Parts: sequence; C-alpha cells; structure tokens
Amino acid sequence: MSERIKTGDILTLQLDERVLPGIVRDIAAEIGLAAALKLVDFYQGVPMWVPVRFDPEHTLVKIVGAAATLKLMAMYPGEKPEIPRCAEAIRVVRNIKIRDSDKSQRQLAQEWNLTVRQIRNIQSGMEVDDEQEELF
Repeated sequence: MSERIKTGDILTLQLDERVLPGIVRDIAAEIGLAAALKLVDFYQGVPMWVPVRFDPEHTLVKIVGAAATLKLMAMYPGEKPEIPRCAEAIRVVRNIKIRDSDKSQRQLAQEWNLTVRQIRNIQSGMEVDDEQEELF
C-alpha cells in the first residue's frame, strides 16, 4: 500500500463504512468515524490498551481526546482490543484515487508501485487482489 493514503481519506471520499472492520465500525458508532480512524492510523494492527481509570496523560487522550477516551473506557475497560489496519478500506480509497486521476497508466503504476495491468484492471472496475502471488 502506498504511504500516500491515510485512513482520513475515507472521510473525504465519504466511503461506505461497510468496508471497515466490525470493531472499527463499533468504535466509530461511539466516538465518531474521524476519531476511530485516528486510532487506526496510530495503532495500525496492534492492540490498544484501554485503561480502567482516567489519566489525562494517557495516549488515548492525546489521540482522540478526553470525551472519546471515556467512551472507550466504558466499552473496553482494562482490555486490549486489536485495532486493524483497515487495508481493504485503504485499497478502496487507493482505487478511487487511481480511477479519478488524469495521469497515464504508466505514471500511475510507478506512483502506486503497481503494474500497468493492475492499473488497467482498477480503471476498468475489475477487482484486483494485490496480495495474490504469481503462479508462474
């Protein structure tokens, strides 16, 4: 995945939240999508420790603020929920950016570190599995 995409791009594109993992949707329902995506950007697939007692210096307060931290404490007191990377949503955002671009397929392939064939498939609307290895 390109480092050019952040989960915050999901907000600007008003992407369907169903592409997000369930835990991210659950968190977003409580603290808002923007705050949930800040957690995704910060934790990127690792567990987030949620304290039992409020500490204004805790990492969560610095990421999402006091009010959201209190809501997370009510949801996951003393737990360590794993925050996914949201790779599928980021891939969808990348594909939208590729489809909306005026650049040539060659330029896009170089920019996104993909093959021209993958760019062509994305632009034509075909689903592309970036993780699939070549058989031959």
